Amino acid sequence: MVATILGASDLSATPVALLIGLGVFVGVVGHLAGSRRTVIVGIAILFVATALLLVGGYIAYQDDAIDPRPCDAPGGC
Repeated sequence: MVATILGASDLSATPVALLIGLGVFVGVVGHLAGSRRTVIVGIAILFVATALLLVGGYIAYQDDAIDPRPCDAPGGC
């Protein structure tokens, strides 16, 4: 059921892109303000966004019958 909800065609990259933008913004504001904690929070947000990208990519291609790689690529077909 979870795979159905988070299918590749239903999953948008917009929330993750916004999360990346938020992390960069918080990190830059932290640098400008001289707040070490704010910079750490911005970096943590970027790590969470990266993890979400990896999980989303894994879910999108898990048990997918169609492999997007060309047949002459290593592991293709």
